[in-house]
Amino acid sequence: MATCNPSDLVQAGKGFLGMTGVQREGVMLALLCQILHQSNPMASCDPTSLVQDAKCFLCLTPDLRQAIMVQLLCEILQGGGSGGTCIVCLAGSATPVAAATCPCSIAYNGLGQFWFWDSLTASWFPISL
Repeated sequence: MATCNPSDLVQAGKGFLGMTGVQREGVMLALLCQILHQSNPMASCDPTSLVQDAKCFLCLTPDLRQAIMVQLLCEILQGGGSGGTCIVCLAGSATPVAAATCPCSIAYNGLGQFWFWDSLTASWFPISL
């Protein structure tokens, strides 16, 4: 079974090193669309809709976006972990108030502030980056 071990992933990904960054991104988008269609055959991979959905991630640095993408892909690989991961995108300087809908949730706002949901205490806690 595949793992999310960083060393294993680096080794497995060596075959893609000959591609340009744009080619790798295109391959990743095509693969992600295929994954989406496996879980929901009626889902759309329309670029306009995807760009709209992705807007809430634009306040993040490229490194943070990639870290979130790797974590989400690992969650998909592991079948969603113990109940799935939810990412909550908040507008502007908003802070999370409502209870999380997933036991493993992360919230962030337009200021780049992050929180994680602690299901044991049913509370949001800030993350210092």
